[in-house]
Amino acid sequence: METRNRKRQRDLDLISNLPRHIIDCVLSRLPLRDAVRTSILSRKWRGYSATLPHLDFGYQFYLTIKETWGRSSLVNFHYELERTISKIFVLHHGPLVKVTLYIPKLSRRAPDTDQWIDLLSRKNIKELTLDYRYNRRHLLPHCFFSCLDLTHLELRSTVFAPPPDFNGFRNLIALKFRRVKLKAYKLESLLHGSPLLQKLILVDCSGFHRITVSAPNLESFQLQPHHKFKTICFEDVPKLADVTVSTSDTEAGHFTKSSTLLEFLTSLPKLTRLSVNGNLLKILARDTLPQELPTTVEGLNYLKLNSLDFADSDQISCALCLIRNTPNLKQLEIQASTTRLTNIPPRKLGYMEAGAPFGCTLNRLQVVKIELLAGFKPELELVEFLLANSPFLEKIYIKPENSLGQNKVASDMAIELIRSYRSSPGVDIVYLTD
Repeated sequence: METRNRKRQRDLDLISNLPRHIIDCVLSRLPLRDAVRTSILSRKWRGYSATLPHLDFGYQFYLTIKETWGRSSLVNFHYELERTISKIFVLHHGPLVKVTLYIPKLSRRAPDTDQWIDLLSRKNIKELTLDYRYNRRHLLPHCFFSCLDLTHLELRSTVFAPPPDFNGFRNLIALKFRRVKLKAYKLESLLHGSPLLQKLILVDCSGFHRITVSAPNLESFQLQPHHKFKTICFEDVPKLADVTVSTSDTEAGHFTKSSTLLEFLTSLPKLTRLSVNGNLLKILARDTLPQELPTTVEGLNYLKLNSLDFADSDQISCALCLIRNTPNLKQLEIQASTTRLTNIPPRKLGYMEAGAPFGCTLNRLQVVKIELLAGFKPELELVEFLLANSPFLEKIYIKPENSLGQNKVASDMAIELIRSYRSSPGVDIVYLTD
């Protein structure tokens, strides 16, 4: 009888008899705290959580600890958070593939995260996220730069100061820095020492005013610099296809030595997606722009223009030059930021009058989305221009500015658009009000 009961119990415990890689897959989908708690199920389960390849101490883990200790004092909560993470790290054995650490702003003192990083440097870690939420940036310890197996790295609120003998992460594929402080030559050295890098994101980083991006395998690049940033240069980026650059409005005067629009585009031979803001367009238009550039951007099929001021003739000229010289453009998105037109001479507002030399047909353009329109004449002229010169346009989305006069703006715009509707008979005009 006893033997029969044991056999029945083994049959009921189907999950324990699954292959190890499937059990690891199940545990990886549980919240980390629940995955660790499975060690009490049986002696067999005791070692599973100690060898998990993925440890997620992210924001959700932080909330779980906070909910448990929320009624306790902050000191006890912070102690429990640090103690739990340290215990899991100490009990873990075997390699680690992926680790996420969310380090909140704690009272009194910060947790000793450097000892965690030291442990990770000896675990052949491949994917690492260090998300510090301090007001001051955390100086990364030298042991961090021993994580030479990294393929994915994300840092927030840190100081990146590698030792002199650091030669980069040879296996790095994706890199994201947010509020990271580092020198330009350190960043450029990191790129040079990471030849496999495919994706690079730099948001609100400081310590440098200009950078040169040179990465032979880079495919995607995003830059949202701090307000003192001056200029960017692309060199040896033969695979770079997706570029997003947003510069600060307050530092336009510092770009006197920046690239022209032609230099910017010719340095990106494989460009297919481009997202820029109006201030960068103003910078790239510092020289007189021709109607046609010596070369067209054949591969570009998606263009997004953010914070485009229709009262700024330099921004508009550069935007039109871009549109005219992208014959294979399929999708165009524009976010307007026009607030007033009173300071612009009337003659500059007629950049799309009937006599203006546009000289282009957008045969591939299928979708257009224009947001935050205030109903100014130059905005309507752009919509009419697109309708008149895009024979295969399928949809145009229009979202008026969210203001008290929104309904009137939409109504007036509809009247203006109907006059040009015959130029693009197959287009579907969609008004967005949310």
